[in-house]
Amino acid sequence: MIARIPFVLLVLTASAIAAAFLLDVRFPISADEAIRRELRPVATTEELDGRILAALEKGDAEDAAMYAEIADYLRRPLPEETRMRLAEAMTTSATLARNAVGFASGFVSGDGATTAEFAGSVASDLTVIGDVRDIASEGGKMVVGDDYSQLIFGLSVVGLAASGVSVATGGGGLPAKLGVSTLKVAARAGTLTAEFAAILLRLTRDAVNLQGLGLTLRGIRLTDLRATEDALLEYARGVRQADIFPVVAKLGDLGDVVGPGETVRLLRYVRTTDDLDDIAAMGTRLGKKTRGVVELTGKTSLRAFRMSLNVFEFLAQWIIALAAWIASILGLSVLQRIMRRRRRSA
Repeated sequence: MIARIPFVLLVLTASAIAAAFLLDVRFPISADEAIRRELRPVATTEELDGRILAALEKGDAEDAAMYAEIADYLRRPLPEETRMRLAEAMTTSATLARNAVGFASGFVSGDGATTAEFAGSVASDLTVIGDVRDIASEGGKMVVGDDYSQLIFGLSVVGLAASGVSVATGGGGLPAKLGVSTLKVAARAGTLTAEFAAILLRLTRDAVNLQGLGLTLRGIRLTDLRATEDALLEYARGVRQADIFPVVAKLGDLGDVVGPGETVRLLRYVRTTDDLDDIAAMGTRLGKKTRGVVELTGKTSLRAFRMSLNVFEFLAQWIIALAAWIASILGLSVLQRIMRRRRRSA
């Protein structure tokens, strides 16, 4: 009976593995491990090195740093020359100069292409004056019957309300105001999807009586910014708390994690409020490398990553332990045969 123990153990091991496979038994893994498993086939050292060098050639050191962070996340070694070029681009003086120029450009123009430029654009809109300016501009077009952006118009009123001047926003005025400014910059920059823009337009119409605002604007001189501001602030006090406030507050919270410029760029992947929830969850876990992970994997939700392994994938992680277990069984069998031969010879 004892002589059959190795055979029994081997059969039980094989049976357990086969049963686990046939029953599709899953072994949970952490979110980070799931993300790494999806990244490894596509984020090779060569791929990441190429993206870093391309970003440096364009003068976008922030993008280069993002892909370098992904390389560190995967423990991918980068060529020393690439590391040196990135380190040179990310020195304090170079970073300050580059970000200052990009930020200033975005602040003045209101749009941009790089993360720093988008951040400047958002900052320029964070003040009440930015909202008043946009309402006066778009409202002026509306009053005379010209085409105007209802989305920018409505968001600007929501921005006044979110500033904390007139209505409470649940999460506080600043995150919501940051979210509004981010949306306005994204709308101008073309990073806002048509689907999400339609949702936002509906939400702003629910929150803002655009016809009533039009009547208010017709009663004031729009070239007088002070009078316009006073009238708009008074009107904004009547803006009711609506479904748009949690949406813009969530965008503001995402901006706190990844930065407002990155948030503008991430909006390319948002088509619904559920998409926004997914991107925000990814941003909370991955930080500033979120967009890089999305671009490399094509996945915009943590739920899209497989958070479990089948039995063979699980055993592949423990192949040495499995081999040692089988070797010990075979070793026990060999040892038993040797002992039997010795007993017979004695």
